[in-house]
Amino acid sequence: MRILIPVSTFERAGGFRVLSELATRWRAAGCDVDFAVDHRSGPPCFPTTARVLRFDKHGLLPEDAPPATFGSGINAGSIYLGMWRALNAIGDDYDVILANHSFTAHPVHFSRAAAWRKVYYIQAYEPEHYEQPPGLRSALLRAASRWSYRLPLERIVNSPLYLHYREIRAQRWIPPGIDETLYRRRDVLPVFGPDRPYWIGTIGRREAIKGTADVLAAFERLAADDPRAHLRVAFGNLPEGWSHPRCEVTMPAGDAELASFYRGVDILAAPGRYQLGACHYPVMEAMASGTPVVTTGYMPADRDNAWIVPVKSPDSIAAAVRDIVGQDPAALRARLDRAHAAMGRFAWPRVAEAFLEAFRTRAR
Repeated sequence: MRILIPVSTFERAGGFRVLSELATRWRAAGCDVDFAVDHRSGPPCFPTTARVLRFDKHGLLPEDAPPATFGSGINAGSIYLGMWRALNAIGDDYDVILANHSFTAHPVHFSRAAAWRKVYYIQAYEPEHYEQPPGLRSALLRAASRWSYRLPLERIVNSPLYLHYREIRAQRWIPPGIDETLYRRRDVLPVFGPDRPYWIGTIGRREAIKGTADVLAAFERLAADDPRAHLRVAFGNLPEGWSHPRCEVTMPAGDAELASFYRGVDILAAPGRYQLGACHYPVMEAMASGTPVVTTGYMPADRDNAWIVPVKSPDSIAAAVRDIVGQDPAALRARLDRAHAAMGRFAWPRVAEAFLEAFRTRAR
């Protein structure tokens, strides 16, 4: 099977990690997998064994074309024109052309390649990403995203939430995966005691919808009356001027260090504010690592394997942390056992094969 994945540029975001990992797994299964990317993009931010093809506004470039860089005058129109021309040139050489972002869906759809080759992998409901800042540009981005869900492409989503979410009407869902060799269960599960400091972990993000501010507020409440409480924030991104003597920032370099971060904290807080029920990597990775998770309800967390709190509720986050710290060790272990068992379906080999099976069953 030959698979083509067009992208405008390689970015350091979770969705690109998924694409890089899938491409590598498909290559290991015997498929030919290529990325097609604008010639001004840097290399993939996440390692992959897939080949990288480059295009400019005129279409596909020779493999020995010299590298270029993005300049201040670059606009999206030149990228998507080049992507469309590249797809017209080589699309019919592939069994699957995988649109993977609302904007790549448009050139994939309008390319001359046969319709049965075209699949749209939706990893989030993207219009909500363009709510801020308000203005004409954001409105146009939201409209283009919504339009992409109406294109006649076979759609695969990454959680049941999106099967019939707003404009999305998808044929099937396949979860994202995790590397079980990296995000493995910690050797010793968290132990809490009256004289033992504990560390709450969170992923620092500036976007309000990610809920970092809620974690900081919850930690302030906990730290005010519990000297054991400490906070560790991965990647920083704290509000300007915010600090606390019992908070430290860590900057994991790569997945191995991120996995160590999850195993190095006693509780992981991930209280996002939107698209609840979607898959969320911090939740998945912490659950796989044997770390108790406090979340607003991201897959695969539920009330049997994690601690679910309302959105925008620092008091509820603090209460959940207190409940975890006061748990009977046997009850805590049982809940963490259920969390670990829930991660079985997210192993990369199963996820990659589920995609290939979906591609094989497409009717020409």
